[in-house]
Amino acid sequence: MPISGPASYPVTTDEFLAHWLAADTALGAGNEIVLPGAVVRAGLQTKRDLLGSKRTDVQVKLNLQELARGDIELRKAALLLRVNQFNDKVSALHPNTKWVRALPQIPGIGYCQSNFTDPLDDANSLWQLINADATLPDITLLGGYLQANFASDIAALKTAYTTYIAAAVAVTITIEERNDLQDEIYPMLKNYRQVMPTYFAKTHALVESLPRLTPEPGSTPDPVTANGAWDATQVKAKITWSASSNANLLDYEIRFCAGPNYSTENESVAGSVSPTAPREFLSDAGLTTPGSVATFKVYVLTSTGNEKGSNTVVVTRP
Repeated sequence: MPISGPASYPVTTDEFLAHWLAADTALGAGNEIVLPGAVVRAGLQTKRDLLGSKRTDVQVKLNLQELARGDIELRKAALLLRVNQFNDKVSALHPNTKWVRALPQIPGIGYCQSNFTDPLDDANSLWQLINADATLPDITLLGGYLQANFASDIAALKTAYTTYIAAAVAVTITIEERNDLQDEIYPMLKNYRQVMPTYFAKTHALVESLPRLTPEPGSTPDPVTANGAWDATQVKAKITWSASSNANLLDYEIRFCAGPNYSTENESVAGSVSPTAPREFLSDAGLTTPGSVATFKVYVLTSTGNEKGSNTVVVTRP
């Protein structure tokens, strides 16, 4: 499988390692292939192992980021409920007064941090002023919810934003560390393709079976159309897709990203389905906790090393 992005590096590197092992075995002990810089197969294996660990680390940090994002969304929804209750209460108790005229505009659920929290801070300040007025009754919302509760919940939301930002920075750093390893592996694979044939005759089977770094010439396959939904019975996302008519179809590969936004830089392989199997895939990847969101794509892989991803499917776990 040629290199097409981060998700393809492990499989491609494994193909090169298997081929290198076969070549070293054929050459015999003491005659193993050595690349420029005195790189031997064990050196590539070490980089591959490090890449595997780093990819796992990336996924762990992406999951933490998604948990932080989900926490923010839950807190925002709860605070929106309370600020609406507060505005309704003030409007009902103090119609045609300065208090009503001072009520904040309700922020939208999709507003950025400052645009969302600033109106909440305004409401909290107004709530304090009303409670401080000795001629007016204190404002209490449904369930005995007090101004102190509101202030505490706003502070918790701001802390959740801080946690999310820290998680996002950690993801960015870890992805760059992963990319550094990929940048170290790629020249090794390229050098292997250049050096390995010098150890054998041009018609040798090992030379003719060299793994590729780039796809063979040919058209990119058409994408399939994917659909997805949460399957409450299986407690997993169920992904289905249309059939590919490509004559060189090798496999369908399902990839995912934690969170509502799909990125080929962050995608991981959830699994694959053969062309003759039912076109459906069940997975809880990125969806291990209630309220979490994951995005999926179905890739058409061809025997010529080409691939094409489907539309993005967004699945939310209730």
